[in-house]
Amino acid sequence: MNYSTVIWDIDGTLINSKEGLVSSYHYTIDKLNLEKKTDKELASYIGPTPQTNFLTHFNMDKISAQAAADIFREHYKTKDLFKAYVYDGIDYILENLKKADIHQAIATNKREDYAIDIIKHFGLDKYFDTIHGADNNNKLTKKDLINKCIYDLNTRPEETIFIGDSASDGIAAAEAGCQFIAVTYGFGFKNSNDTARFNPLLTVNNVDEIIKFFK
Repeated sequence: MNYSTVIWDIDGTLINSKEGLVSSYHYTIDKLNLEKKTDKELASYIGPTPQTNFLTHFNMDKISAQAAADIFREHYKTKDLFKAYVYDGIDYILENLKKADIHQAIATNKREDYAIDIIKHFGLDKYFDTIHGADNNNKLTKKDLINKCIYDLNTRPEETIFIGDSASDGIAAAEAGCQFIAVTYGFGFKNSNDTARFNPLLTVNNVDEIIKFFK
């Protein structure tokens, strides 16, 4: 296939951010006296916005979910944002795609300012031409974020590959008209059975398989 652009998700795709995100969910749950959840349960929530998770998993209304998301995000920003690590091999693939003059961008449900901060913290910002993340009030969909990247880079959906680890990523890629690479080493998909309904260009179990594909 011919492609000019690769757009990446962050959590569970570029960076393992489980420790910080789970910690901030526990903090919010304790502060609001919500139903306790295990680390494994909370890790499975990574991907959608916190508003979506509080609506879905804690039976909140929209106003309460937004308030909970505000508490979560403030604690995450000040205490837990950098409790994470870059997956092995990511630096290598980002550097080589850049050398090959492939445009790279980020579309993430992490709030945009947090996304920029964590990408800079790990020294990955030099690889990306544009970064788009969630707004605080959850008005932008993942499709919207992908489309913003495509617009910024003056490219076309059919020349674009989106790489992510969750059902919301697969849905957004299809809605935006992009090819999709599904990763199972993150927090959403566990195997190719999970990804099949999204008709991915490729399902990968580790970063090395992404490297092999682009080589």
